[in-house]
Amino acid sequence: MPLRVYLLLLLAVVALVISIGITKGELHFNGDEMRHAMTGVFARDLMVDRPWQNPARYTVEYFAKYPALGVLYWPPLFYFIEGLFFLVFGISAVTSRVVILCFALLGVCYWYKIAEREGPLHRALTSAFIFPLLPYVLTFERVVMLEIPQVALCLATIYYWQGFLREDRRRDLFLMAGLLVAAMLTSQKSIFLAFFVVIHFLVERRWRLLKRWEVWLAGLVSVALVVPWYWYSMRHLQFGIERVAGSSFAHTAKIFHLFYYPERIQLQLGFLLTLLGVAGLIWSLFRAPREHRFFLVWVFSCYFCYTLIQEKATRHTTIWIPPLVYFAVVALEKLVPRKKWLYAACTLLALYTFSKALLLEVAKVEGVQEAAKFLVAQPESDVVYYQGYLNGDFVFYVRKYDPEKRRVVAREKQVVVTKVMYGYGSREVLRTPEQVLDFFRTWGIRYALVENREMLPGLAPVRQVLQSDQFEFMRDFALRSNNEYFKDQRLLLYRYRGELRRTEKPVFLPMLTLRKDIRADLNRLAGRPWPN
Repeated sequence: MPLRVYLLLLLAVVALVISIGITKGELHFNGDEMRHAMTGVFARDLMVDRPWQNPARYTVEYFAKYPALGVLYWPPLFYFIEGLFFLVFGISAVTSRVVILCFALLGVCYWYKIAEREGPLHRALTSAFIFPLLPYVLTFERVVMLEIPQVALCLATIYYWQGFLREDRRRDLFLMAGLLVAAMLTSQKSIFLAFFVVIHFLVERRWRLLKRWEVWLAGLVSVALVVPWYWYSMRHLQFGIERVAGSSFAHTAKIFHLFYYPERIQLQLGFLLTLLGVAGLIWSLFRAPREHRFFLVWVFSCYFCYTLIQEKATRHTTIWIPPLVYFAVVALEKLVPRKKWLYAACTLLALYTFSKALLLEVAKVEGVQEAAKFLVAQPESDVVYYQGYLNGDFVFYVRKYDPEKRRVVAREKQVVVTKVMYGYGSREVLRTPEQVLDFFRTWGIRYALVENREMLPGLAPVRQVLQSDQFEFMRDFALRSNNEYFKDQRLLLYRYRGELRRTEKPVFLPMLTLRKDIRADLNRLAGRPWPN
């Protein structure tokens, strides 16, 4: 059977498994999923509205209307791709998931091609089948996060770097440089590529490449395309350097940081594959380092890169999962040397992973969409207040059901109390019920939708006001979920009884992640089509 047929069958099976449940549930995963989807809607609207005379003002006003964006916080490329999908297929959670599915298949394709160059066909096929169907990886393939796009673009970059070193083709060099730029403009975690390329170059000792003008051109153009966004982002964001370097990289001397990622391999691969993968890695390191140095450098570069970064998360090292699965197949070869039994063992391992993938149930939640659709249809709903973990999900659906962009969403984290994760800071804005009530009046907020479980400390004054005689309880919306976190959770809708006196003056949205607060004119942003 031709190799192309193997690859197409592989991609078809992987696509079918990833697509299970793709139409069910709303956006909620890790908090970030809601921002990734909403920022894609922003990119879509940017392309439609074309505010080229003053894009900065457009962006600030857009955030004031829909405070669930990741602009500056994450690089822009993924969002413009997602925005194009929204233009073609419409604004929905399913559209975002289709984008992730496409990236997942791209990653599988490039990993297969990488592994096929480095070893026999059975290693490439087995590892390319197993790695995308691991429960840990499959979870990220079914939600709207940047891990899968980042891994896919890193794999594509590595493939052309591998090809350039093997065949010395200029085309591979420039494709590698272009994809490296794409990866860096998709996720900051793609910095792994710089570590990998430099370390691999030093290990291979290909010094003659430094004499070629195209190598320097590719490097300089890549830097010129990537650095401006990172410079602009660092200039406007708070805590960016601290999240990477901590206190002058002092964290790298601590045991917790040194062993953080090795200890989490089992969470990524499961017990059996971790046992085989680590065994294959150790065997390759001591018994066949020359044959496997490409993947050994890959794993070491990943460990070195992310251990240097202070902010830790298991998902950061997703990129080392493919070579670790490859090493698991290497270990299997040593345990089962006869080819007939080896192929049977690889098949069993693949079927075991496949069966676990079919049983995997990713957390789903529903109910916010219904509430957003209901609220958008109410009179005097041009400014609405939302309080709770699913704020980004609510913002997404308010925008979906408001094509003329007449509404403004006020969020607890923007106007009442805010806290940046990882202990970088908090800021309490409204401290008393009187201040909260004045906020509702001056912003002209008739409706408040709140989750019945508190999200942040410091929101008690809002609860006190909503339960006073100034507000009437209208109805509630049940959250339906297979996630224990959302068990018995409901959305409670309140209506302000009194007269609204929307201020003519600009209002301020306190920011912790940005260096400056945001100023907005509500009379310009609410109650009429926008931009205007």
